[in-house]
Amino acid sequence: MLAGVSSIYGAGMLEMGITFDLGQLVADNEIVAMSKYLYAGIPVNDLTMVVDEIVEVGPGGDYISRESTLKGMSGLTNSNLIDRQVREAWEAAGSPEFYANAKKEARRILAEHEVEPLPDDVAAEIRTIVQRVDRECGVTFESPV
Repeated sequence: MLAGVSSIYGAGMLEMGITFDLGQLVADNEIVAMSKYLYAGIPVNDLTMVVDEIVEVGPGGDYISRESTLKGMSGLTNSNLIDRQVREAWEAAGSPEFYANAKKEARRILAEHEVEPLPDDVAAEIRTIVQRVDRECGVTFESPV
């Protein structure tokens, strides 16, 4: 992305694209989202730099407990798959793995996601295009679209 790529290819693919894995797709989606966040840039301004607070706290002071630190962190990428707990809490939660979380999320999406139907005019246009291509290619298959 830093080199200016405008297309990310291969999400969910394994074995040089021979195999497709829905868990890998969800994991790759998370990584791409983080990359896009970084690509958008990190704002550097009076609000994000909190220079007054840096002067107030001084060298060796406690920045972690400051409200501005918490507020600044809220803009960071939020991952539903990467467990960012301290090791002890992560182990107490059963040491959940990134890929295992991705597979679980893929199963959830498949079970719960409802596809919004296309507007009638869009579906009709697609049907017209498919029928035209079928005729041009000599295909007699009737598309369900």
